[in-house]
Amino acid sequence: MKKVNEIFDSLFDIIPGYIFGFLSVFVGLLGDILALSLSPEYVMWDQSISLLGHQTGGIYLRIGLIVSGFLAIPFMVYFGRVIKDENVDEYLRKSAVIGGIISSVSASCAGIFSGGKLSDIHGLFALFSWLGGAAFCLLFSFSMLKNSKFSKLQINIGFIVAGIFIFFLIPFFITNICNYYADLCEDFGRAVYTILPTTEWIVMFSMLFWVLFNSSYLLYKKI
Repeated sequence: MKKVNEIFDSLFDIIPGYIFGFLSVFVGLLGDILALSLSPEYVMWDQSISLLGHQTGGIYLRIGLIVSGFLAIPFMVYFGRVIKDENVDEYLRKSAVIGGIISSVSASCAGIFSGGKLSDIHGLFALFSWLGGAAFCLLFSFSMLKNSKFSKLQINIGFIVAGIFIFFLIPFFITNICNYYADLCEDFGRAVYTILPTTEWIVMFSMLFWVLFNSSYLLYKKI
């Protein structure tokens, strides 16, 4: 662990951590835009993001996920360091960083393992990225409550994004449970699924916005 910290110390001496946040957002958005513009057959409000990954421009979505996720890792570490304060619970702060790393790595793996026989692995990593996203947004926001360097707006945005993740995960689990127990609630599951594609995109864009907003704040405050 000491060597890992030393590596990040050396990295942040050269490149401020918020730069990785900007790069992560740029690559992620670029991959989304290219994939959507090159896949006219894809319908955002009717099909999941995973399906876009196998359309005409899907390769750009997958590359964007992979690179963006890995770029987000140093940002999460840096952000966790910035939040560190005598008033902030150290266990809470470290848990937030771990959640951010898990979410970032899982998003990258979801881009790597995609399609065919790998669809179950893809789905599992996607789920981990969502759960990790909800966790680190909540934990970072609670940590920021104890640190005077952060604004109420910044803290509230974190809670809102965490709420968006949770709002998405509830129908996601309902749909999958009803798919598994088709005899009990298949029709209900299909009805609930209709809101998932749109809310999944909202989740993705809200996550990118959270990283962009916090990166911009750190740059503005020169933290």
